[in-house]
Amino acid sequence: MTPPAPQPTPSRSVKAFSLIEVLVAIGIVSFAVVAIVGMLPIALNTAKDSMLETDAAVIAQRVFAELQAGTGTNRPVSINAHGDTMEVDLSSDGTNFLAFGDACEVRSSPTSEAPITDTEVSFLGAVSVSTNTGIFHLSRVEVSITSPASAPASSRTTNTFVTLMGY
Repeated sequence: MTPPAPQPTPSRSVKAFSLIEVLVAIGIVSFAVVAIVGMLPIALNTAKDSMLETDAAVIAQRVFAELQAGTGTNRPVSINAHGDTMEVDLSSDGTNFLAFGDACEVRSSPTSEAPITDTEVSFLGAVSVSTNTGIFHLSRVEVSITSPASAPASSRTTNTFVTLMGY
């Protein structure tokens, strides 16, 4: 009969993490998680601003396309979903206002840039014509899109787009 094998005795040579090492690792991971969570509101605001700027660009492009599609000095621009239009005179200085909904659709044609109480209006557009370009039959057309439309003018974000149009 053979004697039983000796049992290993616990020794200091067993490989494991100490309590200090575990606490340091948890501290590093916690710091990283807090930093990432702290950046979420900034990322959300940036995404929202980007969406508003994209919508403003879509609206301005739509207005410019309607103006370029017309002929002569008075160009039609849609003022509502029913097909009604207003004339933008490229031969004289002036400003016209348009109100747009969330889907960049034209809602109305307000008379000023005063805050709009209609909850379906998100953007206010100002179409300004300047004939002082120095070139005969060429006007500078500026489309400024502001949001939110319900806020006072000083509290809105404004995106301005400019082009030159001949007539």
